[in-house]
Amino acid sequence: MTMVDVVQESPPRWSRRRRIITAIVAIDVFIVLFAAVAAVQFYASVPEPGELRPQHAVVDLREVPMPVLNTFVAAVDPDFYEDPFRPWSGSLITRRYAAAAVAGDDVSSWRVGIMASKLEDRYTRTELLGFYLNNADFGRGTAGLATAAQTRFGKPVAQLSVAEAAVLAVPLAPEADADPRRAWESVLDTMVERGWLSQAERAAQTYPA
Repeated sequence: MTMVDVVQESPPRWSRRRRIITAIVAIDVFIVLFAAVAAVQFYASVPEPGELRPQHAVVDLREVPMPVLNTFVAAVDPDFYEDPFRPWSGSLITRRYAAAAVAGDDVSSWRVGIMASKLEDRYTRTELLGFYLNNADFGRGTAGLATAAQTRFGKPVAQLSVAEAAVLAVPLAPEADADPRRAWESVLDTMVERGWLSQAERAAQTYPA
């Protein structure tokens, strides 16, 4: 075999290699497209949860001072206001409401995450916070913020102080703290970090008796 023969045989060999590479790329593209279509279909198949209609008293968040509302955001999900729209997860506050609305699904499941993202596409952050707080479990069989405020402090939510609201917010925190007062202080410290409470206001807070 001469050098000319070797050179003449090279093109077919490279041609076969290109065909193999092209086939592999085509398969990869098909898999990606198939996965994308399946993901879109799964997203579309998950229904938006129906609105919970609690039997207990509810509160209109428009009547509640923002610092009081922010205690609950600080305790549960400090990034709630800043979180961008996330089509596959949603914020923790919205996921918790979605999980409660469909009863039985874990808050971390894909299905609940998609439901939460659909809710966030439809409602404002304030509306979602209201849905959650009016249905949240505040411990010891207490459901809803209005009931929790009356049970613990004997007053409507709109009359709660920041210190009192922080006490009610502690049981909602994702990570339980065995020391309620330390957890209460953590909520207030988070509010300071987020700019929702000044250092002077923080220093003036006392733990409710």
